[in-house]
Amino acid sequence: MNVLRDMVEAGKVTPVVGKTFPLAEAAQAIRYLADGQAVGKIVLTV
Repeated sequence: MNVLRDMVEAGKVTPVVGKTFPLAEAAQAIRYLADGQAVGKIVLTV
């Protein structure tokens, strides 16, 4: 994990954000992930 963190911090790896959900829609975000629709990371905004 330290190596991966170092690579992200160095800009060598960029996480892909697939979709962003507001915190109030966390249940919908979990369903979206569980249904296999997610491509990339799912982000909850606060």
